[in-house]
Amino acid sequence: MLTSLKKPSAILFDWDNTLVNTWPLIHKAINVTFQEYGLEPWSLEKVKENAHESSREAFPKLFGERWQEAQKFFYSYVQGLSLEDLEVMPGAFSLLSFLNQKNMTAGIVSNKRSDLLKNEINHLKWSHFFQVIVGAGEAEKDKPAPDPIYLALSKIDLEASDSIWFVGDTTVDWQAAEASGCQPVAIGENVQQMNVFLPYVADCHQLHSFLEDLYKVID
Repeated sequence: MLTSLKKPSAILFDWDNTLVNTWPLIHKAINVTFQEYGLEPWSLEKVKENAHESSREAFPKLFGERWQEAQKFFYSYVQGLSLEDLEVMPGAFSLLSFLNQKNMTAGIVSNKRSDLLKNEINHLKWSHFFQVIVGAGEAEKDKPAPDPIYLALSKIDLEASDSIWFVGDTTVDWQAAEASGCQPVAIGENVQQMNVFLPYVADCHQLHSFLEDLYKVID
């Protein structure tokens, strides 16, 4: 849990499967691309285990010399998917609304391509919740490198410190946070079973509850 943490000065979030559930969409897009390029499809479980790097990091390993061609095919397919299928994670909207009411600085640092990321945020009408949004390819390297976190903080005139939380559901999020000097916070129902020795919450509801209690103590 988060009992040892103090009130954050800012909170950065991962996007996919932290604030929105995109696993079904990612699973479908990856397997359609695999089929196109003669690779065996992955189960949803395998996608969840492996699909955390940005495409510019992951695709050369999967598709070799044809990775840029496969990347173009993948994104062409993703852009054709309906945003109506985008599913908000339980408690995410109320969490972000609470942070907004408290004037907490919040942002997104994602390994999703920037245009797709911003389209999804705009579709949900959530742009006002975030003071900064950084997607894949904007920094020199993507997560697990700390570069996109540094870029996000530079855009809002903040410096990395353990008073800035980075909330994410995968190892690349936690590695990026630790490398940057920010405080990683793991989120997800299965985090406790992963032997992750980090502050963690099961979901956005639990994070919201903790922050509400924290503000009551401080206020």
